[in-house]
Amino acid sequence: MARNRKVELTTILGKGSRIKGDLFVDGGVRIDGDIEGKVESTGFVTIGVSGVANADVKAEECLVSGKVVGNITVSDGLELDSTANLSGNIVAKIIKIHTGAIFNGVSQMTSGESEQYSRVVKPSVKQNTSELDLSTD
Repeated sequence: MARNRKVELTTILGKGSRIKGDLFVDGGVRIDGDIEGKVESTGFVTIGVSGVANADVKAEECLVSGKVVGNITVSDGLELDSTANLSGNIVAKIIKIHTGAIFNGVSQMTSGESEQYSRVVKPSVKQNTSELDLSTD
């Protein structure tokens, strides 16, 4: 994850700013304000401590320190900081959740290849037996 490396930011939504609509960024974006809609980035998305995103987020990597209500899909890593509050589903290659973070949703770890997103394993226990059936859809 990018905590100790330099991340190129091309867009910053400052604290007190508000966007209603879709945000498409070629590069990195930091959100310290409010956004409602969709966030897509070819780089790194940071939701700062004061940031609120009522949006689905798609990016290469993402760090959440604020609040997100929506799904997050990243091709590499997602990190939920100790101040993060996420209500939504996660699809990521790497997921790091710090103590204190709030996450309500379903997570799916992938190899980063799009075909992995459609393969779901559903465990079910057969009635009156101790057998476990792991079938894929």
